[in-house]
Amino acid sequence: MGVAAKKLTWEDIKDWPEHHGRTEIVDGHLVMSPVASPDHQWACSNLGALVLPFVRERDLGYFFSSPIHVILDEHVHYEPDLSFVAKGRMADRRAPFRGAPDLVIEVLSPSNREHDTITKFRDYERYGVREYWLVDVDARWIEVWFLEAAKYRSLGRFAPGQRVVTRVLNGLDLDPAQVF
Repeated sequence: MGVAAKKLTWEDIKDWPEHHGRTEIVDGHLVMSPVASPDHQWACSNLGALVLPFVRERDLGYFFSSPIHVILDEHVHYEPDLSFVAKGRMADRRAPFRGAPDLVIEVLSPSNREHDTITKFRDYERYGVREYWLVDVDARWIEVWFLEAAKYRSLGRFAPGQRVVTRVLNGLDLDPAQVF
């Protein structure tokens, strides 16, 4: 007879030392990822440099250009590459964010592609992340998904020379060429 494994929660791992990679919980199971490649981090840095001033100038809320702890439910915890939480939704920046950010951006890597495009896509949709961007550094595109009636609807896949369409950051002028 097998022993049922305990489903992990944020409380179980919150005091663990940083391991210089990503530590997430998916349906109570620990998922650890290696440190991202320089190319991945380059795209994250560029996105941060482009989006943060837009959010700050308009006083829209908080844009995080590095992973923060996002607790979607007791057994689902992620560390998105980049995220945005609208003004008035974050009570304490010193604590993990509990709930769905308004925008999550994940940069795809060979080691995380399925995790980001299937598992996280499903969970971000299920828990109400209003907009989800997938960034493919190798293929050089940004795909934007917007939550409508509890389901993601594609706003498009944008290549260099095009303008990214976003509803959460309406008015943002972003060409994917600036990211890659």
